[in-house]
Amino acid sequence: MSLAGLALFVAKYGLILLLPLAVVEGPIISVLAGALAANGVVPWYGALPLLILGDLIGDLLYYAIGRLSDSRLHRLALRLGVPVDRAEAFTARVAMRSTHMLLIGKWTHAIGALVLIAAGAARVDLARFMVVNLLATVPKSTALFFAGSYAGAHLMTSGNRLGLGAVALLGVGLVAAYLALRRPMQTEPPQA
Repeated sequence: MSLAGLALFVAKYGLILLLPLAVVEGPIISVLAGALAANGVVPWYGALPLLILGDLIGDLLYYAIGRLSDSRLHRLALRLGVPVDRAEAFTARVAMRSTHMLLIGKWTHAIGALVLIAAGAARVDLARFMVVNLLATVPKSTALFFAGSYAGAHLMTSGNRLGLGAVALLGVGLVAAYLALRRPMQTEPPQA
């Protein structure tokens, strides 16, 4: 499919696709949606609320994983090479300083999923969890959306080669991330 064909597909189904994609990966989709909005493919006033909603739904799913699967979290921590006592200490810290930890998790993105799962495992009050996440998500999604909008105004007008290069780099990055996450982590040091 050419970029023109992709743009037509997104123009026709863009807002319908945006919500589930934002649930899976809010930040990247926020940037891409901004680029599409800058080029008139999707309306910004429809895209931005869907991005925020999708990000919050994704957060709620991570919270539910933590809330519903305490014993599985211990097995997952062991499989990832994290001692159970450290995982429990992290969960306790999230319980003790939930607002602070949730804000750090949302804004750094590096530990976001871990903080959200730990919040569920720590039984952080759901209303508090959602309010803090909403307050953190609105500026984050808005900033990413407008960064994408700025970049999109320049990227899409530079020709298909640049667009194809960006898609190719995204594909390489996704494959690399998949392979890195798929590789089993070493739990014991190698024997000499």
